[in-house]
Amino acid sequence: MINILLKLLEKISYRTKFGLSLDIVAKHIYYDKIGQYKKPKRCLCGGRVSTMGIPPDGWVTDCIECGFLIDED
Repeated sequence: MINILLKLLEKISYRTKFGLSLDIVAKHIYYDKIGQYKKPKRCLCGGRVSTMGIPPDGWVTDCIECGFLIDED
């Protein structure tokens, strides 16, 4: 059900002032408020969120299921 809702939000042509669509905004809000506190961490789509280190000193936090990039350095 949530995947259908995300697809509908993706189809809406509205963009924020930073160019983000509504489904991306919903995923960010969900992860910030709820998903980061679950064990294991979860994305709005239901996929697991993982943090991987990238040599030499970087890291990436993204969803394994949908590929949504949450944070990077």
